[in-house]
Order: sequence, then structure tokens, then C-alpha cells
Amino acid sequence: MSESEQKLFDRYTSEFGLNNEVANILARDEKLSSFYEDALSQNNSPVTIANIITNEVARELKEKQRNELRFGSFEIAGLAKMIDNETISSKIAKEVFQQMAKNGENPTQIVKTKGLMQISDPSKISPIIDEIIATNPDNVAKFKAGNNKLLGFFVGQVLKNTGGKANPKVVNELVIQKLKQ
Repeated sequence: MSESEQKLFDRYTSEFGLNNEVANILARDEKLSSFYEDALSQNNSPVTIANIITNEVARELKEKQRNELRFGSFEIAGLAKMIDNETISSKIAKEVFQQMAKNGENPTQIVKTKGLMQISDPSKISPIIDEIIATNPDNVAKFKAGNNKLLGFFVGQVLKNTGGKANPKVVNELVIQKLKQ
């Protein structure tokens, strides 16, 4: 690792809290590092932006040159903001990113047009959970008997039922609450 790469690596890990693997990828790739710095200047969300860039953007750059990308750091910063404020889940973000890469649309517009906003309202999630609990009495009994691994089953069913739009954190809390009743 060159001296300049080491300085970037040290900055990314100490100042931004990136894990060693992500910091290493960014520090060693000038294009990714530049893209990261540009996006970070528009949205101070270092970990989310780093994850998008080292995964999605890096994959896209392998296929194209930076000047051929249909999106820029502004769009990546916007996508990261929607993940951080829980407008969309990280799973939905991957779908949004694919649209950005394909046609250059703004991520906010994609989310609005396709109705991809995350559902965080308990009053909308609770009836779905109630239905899943009602149709799976055997798994409810097993959970209450101590099989905590079944929590993942119930959460997964809710996410599947909502097309991945339900906020996993809210779903998890509600499922636990309802199963313990």
C-alpha cells in the first residue's frame, strides 16, 4: 500500500468508522475514492455511502468507465440519505440502484414513481402480522415453547407479504410483541 493509500485508509477507518475491508477497497482505488469523497461532500453518511460505492458502484465501474455511468455522486448521496432516514430499506436500495444504472433516473423519483417507500406505520403492519400468526399456529406454539429461531420465519413472512417494503426493525418489534401476548 502506498503512503497516500495508507493515509486514506487511516482516515477512512478512524474518522469515518469504516471497517478495514471497505476502507481498503476505497483507499486502493482512485476512482472509487474520488466518487466516495464527492458523495460524502453532499451527504455526511460515510458508512452507507461507502457500502453503496464498494458494492454497487464498484460493480458498475467494472463494466463501464466513470464518464459512462448514468448517475453521479449526487444520486449516490441521495440514495444513501433515503436508506439512513428509512424511506427505503437496503434491499429496496439495490433495486433503485439498478434503475439508476440502467436509465440514469434520480433515486427519489424512482422511489416515488414505483411506490417503493418503506412501510413503518405499525397500524399498516399489524394486520399483516396478525394474519400470519393466525395461519401458522404450529409455529406460534413452537416459538412460545422456546424456539426463538422462528422469529426469523415470522419476520420473513411479513417482509415477503409486503414485497420487502415493511421496515424490518418495526416488523421485528411488532412480531415479538404479538408473539409474547
